Amino acid sequence: MSYQVLITDYYYPDLKQEHDVFKDTAIAIIDGNGKCKTEEALIKYARDADAIITQFVPITRKVIESLVNCQIIVRYAIGLDIIDLEAATEHGIMVANVPDYCLEEVATQTLALLLSVVRKVIPMNQGVRAGQWSYQKAEPLLRLSNMNLGLVAFGKIAQLLVEMVKAFNFKNIFVYDPYYQEQANYPWVKFVSLEELLQKSDIVSVHSPATAETKHMFNQNVFKMMKDGSFFINTARGALVKEEDLVEALESGKLAGAGLDVLTEEVGTEDHPLFRFENVVITPHMGWYSVDSIAELQRKVAIQVKKALLGETVDYCVNK
Repeated sequence: MSYQVLITDYYYPDLKQEHDVFKDTAIAIIDGNGKCKTEEALIKYARDADAIITQFVPITRKVIESLVNCQIIVRYAIGLDIIDLEAATEHGIMVANVPDYCLEEVATQTLALLLSVVRKVIPMNQGVRAGQWSYQKAEPLLRLSNMNLGLVAFGKIAQLLVEMVKAFNFKNIFVYDPYYQEQANYPWVKFVSLEELLQKSDIVSVHSPATAETKHMFNQNVFKMMKDGSFFINTARGALVKEEDLVEALESGKLAGAGLDVLTEEVGTEDHPLFRFENVVITPHMGWYSVDSIAELQRKVAIQVKKALLGETVDYCVNK
């Protein structure tokens, strides 16, 4: 029996990983990149597909209701917000993501932003280039071993991060995560309430998923609870932060700086209010990226499709 897999869109150089996974099977790829720009066009290409892989093209209820043979929809990502999960479940279609393809990269990006902000690397670099050979503009700097690190949410990325930062010998590592139940695995970590974490941490790094519950969880009230002169790091989702309140906390001096890989809007305009702060480092939602993570993502997505079509257990099915 032969199978057709529609890949709606991607921005990778090629589909070598997918072809390698499907090699020696009866699975063929339909390359829809650039062809599925409208819902109607997507329906045309997807109607008879046995599986769909998507990156940014939304798989809506209307699309799902038009599918004849589809067994699984997989996204090149962790988030599944562009797929109508309820409609897929109603129609008996598995939905999968790849939740573990960029753990090392995001943890590393978090650490890079943390060190850049706390050690004031960017403004010091700019000062040197402007002829200012002096450490005094960086004052005050503290040893990491005299600082407390607080992590809000303790999923796989935060768990990898606490392993990475062992060498820095933070005074304390605080974690707030009401859903995490295996505290005994991390005896050097102190699991505390959100209020205690905010009040005691010199650096607060957020790792929560974006949900209705967590939207704007970092707002004026939360920033006010944070330690005076503390630092804020966000490599998770822009929606977690009410940006005007973050701006206020920076303007007032409540926060000594911030490191952000995400903003509310994916593309920051030149007049974005956060861009005017020397003590804020912003990267373009690149925490997930490395050559290795992309190859891993493509390969794992293809493996999910292969397993589904060949009757094997899918690793990352979210609607079992």
